[in-house]
Amino acid sequence: MGPEFRLATAYIPYQVLQKVYEPMKGLMRGTIFPELYRPYVKMKKGRED
Repeated sequence: MGPEFRLATAYIPYQVLQKVYEPMKGLMRGTIFPELYRPYVKMKKGRED
């Protein structure tokens, strides 16, 4: 592929700073922004149909 091919384009929606976690809670959750907190949920093996 040459330079004429575009590999990716990022889309970032406009965000307004609203509230943030306290520093210790942010460290425990990996982010200070509640909107970005997505806890890991382990799924069972196989398909979930």
